Amino acid sequence: MRELLREGPFRLAWVIGGLAGLMRWLDMLAVGVYVFEVTASPLLVALITLARLMPMLAGAFIGALAERVPLRRMLLIMLGSITAVYAVLAMLAFAGWLAIWHIGIGAVLVGLYWASEMSVRRTLLGEIAGTERLGAAMGLDWAAVNSTRLIGPLAGGIIYAQFGISAIFLVGAVMFGLSTLMALALRAGTIARGKSAKSVLANIADGLRFAAARPAIMGILAVTVVMNGLAFPYSSMVPVIGKDVLNAAPAAVGLLTSAEGVGALVGSFILAQVVRPAWYGRTFVLGSAACLFGAMIFGLSTSYAFSLVILVGLGLGSAAFATMQSTMMLTFAPPDQRSRMMGVLSSTIGTGQIGYLHMGVLADHLGAPWAVAISMAEGLLLLALCVKFWPALWRGD
Repeated sequence: MRELLREGPFRLAWVIGGLAGLMRWLDMLAVGVYVFEVTASPLLVALITLARLMPMLAGAFIGALAERVPLRRMLLIMLGSITAVYAVLAMLAFAGWLAIWHIGIGAVLVGLYWASEMSVRRTLLGEIAGTERLGAAMGLDWAAVNSTRLIGPLAGGIIYAQFGISAIFLVGAVMFGLSTLMALALRAGTIARGKSAKSVLANIADGLRFAAARPAIMGILAVTVVMNGLAFPYSSMVPVIGKDVLNAAPAAVGLLTSAEGVGALVGSFILAQVVRPAWYGRTFVLGSAACLFGAMIFGLSTSYAFSLVILVGLGLGSAAFATMQSTMMLTFAPPDQRSRMMGVLSSTIGTGQIGYLHMGVLADHLGAPWAVAISMAEGLLLLALCVKFWPALWRGD
């Protein structure tokens, strides 16, 4: 880990991910609270989160494109574009013209950056680190991301309570602006790794055939669909449960999401130090199960203090899932397929938008607590079926 952090290109790409991740969680919490305060609709809160996820379905296209364009150039384009998006939203909010549909469009555009994250920035990190240091590199990266889950929601709740939604968007413009300047200084990923004679769509089809022929990769993709479709949509209900069930103020709601970040941060550092390739599959599956079970208990909890403790445990599970997801995919895919496979992985993450819609509809009919509990029970059942159908996933081979 120390060796990686001493390398300038790795450090720059790593910090860029941290700044973007900080804004992701800060934005998600504050916008969720704002939309719920303005509309009093859990469904609309879920729909805004869904809008952020919609571009993930284009992940396979972005991954195939990333094989033809230098990764640094793609990273610069994405970071600069999102800087402009947050600047426009901030101006609308300061002028008093901000509407929910503006936030929805902004969520879609910001989602384009997150659709590129796997196949561009994280693949670039893997290339800088090399195969031998891949586990440590992904552990470090997820430690940075998870530290932002600790700081971001709490900061978002405080900033929103003190200065309103306009300040949130202004912070976003500053964060992504700094990231763009760092990407300009990056001296890695400056050469395209090859230009295929095939079309981008043909490359996507080749990538899907490659994945289908490898049971472990298919298992990773299947579990990713389960987790993003049924587990992680619980986060859209945290502002609702925090305000309606736990009677928490905005800053205290931010602390709830930060509690998950505590567990995820600790888990990522532990994994970066101790996990071995032979443990990858089991760590991935058990972490996924812990995340689902923890979210189910959170949904049914009526105690703020108990909810904080449960979310720390949930964070440990989510760290195991996320770290092993990237590590296993980059390990099993040869270098010339990595961006493509990470793009396919991003597309499976994009299926989570169905889960957010599912969560929102359940919440409108049964209330947020039961919506979370039912969704997690469904996820645990499907996770067990994934292990049964793709046993190579458990073995990690």
